Order: sequence, then C-alpha cells, then structure tokens
Amino acid sequence: MPESTDQRIKRLLQRKAAEAETAEKAKQQADKQETERQKIAERVKEKWTADTYVIAEILRDFEQKMSAFGVQLTFQDEGEKGDSLARGRIVGRVSGNELQVALDVDPTGEIHAFQGPKAGHIHAQFTSLSKLSVLAADRAQYEALILDFIEKSA
Repeated sequence: MPESTDQRIKRLLQRKAAEAETAEKAKQQADKQETERQKIAERVKEKWTADTYVIAEILRDFEQKMSAFGVQLTFQDEGEKGDSLARGRIVGRVSGNELQVALDVDPTGEIHAFQGPKAGHIHAQFTSLSKLSVLAADRAQYEALILDFIEKSA
C-alpha cells in the first residue's frame, strides 16, 4: 500500500529537520574552530611581539661575539605580510657578504625562515631546516636558527 500524503509530508519534514540540525551542528563546529584559530593567532602575536626583543638582543650578542667576522645585523618587525601573521627581517653583513633573512610566522605559530638569493644566484635561496614554533621557541632555538644563516653567509 502506497504511503499516504500525510506520511510523505511527515517524512519530508523529518528529513528537512534532520538536515537543518546537521547543518547547525556543522556551523557550530566551524565557529568553534574559527574561535580557537583566533585564540591561537592572538597568542602567537603576543609571543612574537615579546620574541622580537629577544631576536634583536641575540643579534647584538652575535655582533659582539663575532666581531672578527665583521658581523653587523639588524632586525625589523614588519608586521603582517600576505598570508603571514607576522614577518621579521634580519639584514646586515657577515664577512663582507650581505645577509637578508625573512622570518614568516603563520597563524599557527610556525616560523618559516629563509634567506633570499645571493648576488649572482638568481634562484638560489637557503631555507632553514629547523621546524620552529613561536609558541614553543626560546632564546637558544632562535640563536641556533640565526646561526644557521650566519654560517651560510660566512
């Protein structure tokens, strides 16, 4: 016996109610994830702001400790750039060679560090193999990261 009109309408309403509930749960989950991403991004920004002072201090220490190599380095916090939550730039000279390092911080806190191509090497660039998160980084890790680039330039 075929379904009655009332049964079909009831089934249709139940299906639509279930779809609406599923859509609402998905929206709530997406909102929750976005709120969590924003909280992480805020923590990353706060920690990065504090770390910029640490990085500048490290560069001054390296200049003093490696003055024999003619190390002259400065740090610039460039704020948000493109997809990066923050960007810092280390510029200067090591043993007469120009050094330019970009530190891009993504919203999760991961730092992508790379050095632009040297003169005469159009596509060459050195990218640090170190995986570093702003949220977990300490002075020693920043020192090791920066020293990687200084060694490549020396």
